Amino acid sequence: MESGADILKKSTAKKTDRSAIAKSGAARSGAVRSGTVKTRKSSAASAPSERPGSWHLARTETERQLSDFEFGLERLAQAYYRWKAACLAAVCDVPLSGDDVAVLNVVRMGDEPKRLSEVGQLLNRVDVPNLQYATRKLTRAGLIETEGYSSRKETRYRATEAGRAVTEAYAAVRAATLPPMLEALEGWPIKSEATRLQLDVLASLYAQAAQIAITRRHQP
Repeated sequence: MESGADILKKSTAKKTDRSAIAKSGAARSGAVRSGTVKTRKSSAASAPSERPGSWHLARTETERQLSDFEFGLERLAQAYYRWKAACLAAVCDVPLSGDDVAVLNVVRMGDEPKRLSEVGQLLNRVDVPNLQYATRKLTRAGLIETEGYSSRKETRYRATEAGRAVTEAYAAVRAATLPPMLEALEGWPIKSEATRLQLDVLASLYAQAAQIAITRRHQP
């Protein structure tokens, strides 16, 4: 018959064996988890990334071509508005931006008074506050004036005598500088007409795309 001391020793040995097994299992589980984390990290590291020099607006060939076109358009727009401001600065001491010059020339167009809405339509602009700022600036400079109407929407703008003199001088500088450069380009008349038609189409497409973007913004 086993003594009480022998039974106690066997019980202690069994507990030690179970503890060792539990520790071994925990170690294996930790190793598996560690391996999983390493695998995930390795997978993330091997995931394809955008090639150096790529751009978020040019991920496909069509997007790349569109981005190239838009960059050209941006450079053209900036050069065009700088040109208008420089051309006016050559004949007038009033500091005006290219946008201001555009409003002045449209108001003068045809020597007929125009409402602000008509100026916006001719320039394809919907930023009424900026148009109002431009007309106030031109009015303070004495280049345009208003015709009195009871309704603010019906107020018309027309060039003053000073405004007509400035726009005539502007036209003379413009005629003496840019047209000769354009006439030196081979096939300019035909190319300019084709470009104008394409720009009209693109303006319409951009307007449609803007409407789609606005619609998506309000979708849940």
